[in-house]
Amino acid sequence: MSMIMWFVLMIAVSTVWLVWFLKNPLKSNLFNLEKSNVALGKQRQAELEQDLRQNLIDESEFNQAKQEITQTLAIELNQATGADTLAQKNIPLWSIGLMVAFLVVASLGIYQLLTPQPKAELIPQIVEQSEPPSLKQSMAELKQYLLEKPDDFEAWQTLGLVSFELGEMEDSLSAYERSYQLNSKNVSMLVEYASAIATSQNDQFVGRASMLVREALEINPNAPDALYLAGLVAANAGQFDLAKKVWQRALSLLPQDHPDRPILEDILVELAQIQGEETPQYQVTINIDLSERLRQAEFNEHYLMVYIKAAQGRPMPIAIQKIKLKDFSGKVTLTDENSVMPSRKLSQSTQVLAVVRLSQSGAAMKQAGDIQVLSSVINVRDNPTVDLQVE
Repeated sequence: MSMIMWFVLMIAVSTVWLVWFLKNPLKSNLFNLEKSNVALGKQRQAELEQDLRQNLIDESEFNQAKQEITQTLAIELNQATGADTLAQKNIPLWSIGLMVAFLVVASLGIYQLLTPQPKAELIPQIVEQSEPPSLKQSMAELKQYLLEKPDDFEAWQTLGLVSFELGEMEDSLSAYERSYQLNSKNVSMLVEYASAIATSQNDQFVGRASMLVREALEINPNAPDALYLAGLVAANAGQFDLAKKVWQRALSLLPQDHPDRPILEDILVELAQIQGEETPQYQVTINIDLSERLRQAEFNEHYLMVYIKAAQGRPMPIAIQKIKLKDFSGKVTLTDENSVMPSRKLSQSTQVLAVVRLSQSGAAMKQAGDIQVLSSVINVRDNPTVDLQVE
């Protein structure tokens, strides 16, 4: 039951109780004076008659005392009757109705004050947050904005990118051109504009696309995005040595955890294959320090599972060695020869984790009681050496 229903029910019950109370008032707290005074009067008269029989008082005193008792009883009976009449006096219906109306209105007013009301100005923001605008809505808003501020080169650049994502190439190229006219020194815009032109030319970085990449590098020779496109320009022209040199420079400028590093590394591997070069061989060396407890004879038949897996994505091993603990020498080196799948070799990986698991069963999946240790993220292309301690 909702809070509003409970509140209405409480008002209804309170109203019924109030009406009943006003129509049926509590009885007077006074004693029933009529009965008690009559009984008291009779008792006094009986006492007087007894005194008269015992000759304690004479006839005249008896008559005088009896008269006083009668007068006192009459006065007290008159007061009791007045009190009862006042207590049982009926209350008018219009007065009861007025009290009930006041109770309902006052209760509703208090409820309204205590109930938090959402601010009107926040409602549009809540609606906007619950339903993020689509690309088409964003594009329409950008176009409306640019009608008012046509000299905002960043807005034109954003419109070019949104149009590109929507596949509207003519609008994209037109917006980028407008941004270029307003500010031709924006490196990110030059890179995006060159990519859009190349896409419209079947991914060929020639002509205007090549010129824009050159302009970007003249502004910032260390821009990784511009260097990446410069490598594509060189590759389109058949200058593979220049492409390799440019891509290697772009790779050296990217941080180790940059998501574009694996892309550039894969491109360099493919380029080496195109040029007939031998695919570089990479390896990961894992030094494993076992605790004194694990060196005991009871663990000799346990299996040491040493493998490499991707830092993100599928958890299955890329390369693995499985060794009985009694045959372990203290170091394991993993190469392409230890790759689980021929189509997914260790040398094709980049950001990985080294894993050491001590297992009694040697099962592929981790079992209860297995001891497992993971390294931090490493790059296969660095030919890393990892030290892990198993306790």
